[in-house]
Amino acid sequence: MALKAEIGETAGEIYRLLSSDGPLTPAQLKTKLHAKGDVVSYALGWLAREDRIDFVLEKKTLRVQLK
Repeated sequence: MALKAEIGETAGEIYRLLSSDGPLTPAQLKTKLHAKGDVVSYALGWLAREDRIDFVLEKKTLRVQLK
């Protein structure tokens, strides 16, 4: 699979996971999706650029949540 397609697919999986499970850390996303860290980071950037997610800092822990 081409990298761009993998990133897009991972972005969709992240969106669905956040929709069902609520806010998660990037590490939790990587674990639950069984995805490479870089691909998860790129997918989060994609979703952030599309203004679909927020990053929230809670007691030194970064969480990702849907807007």
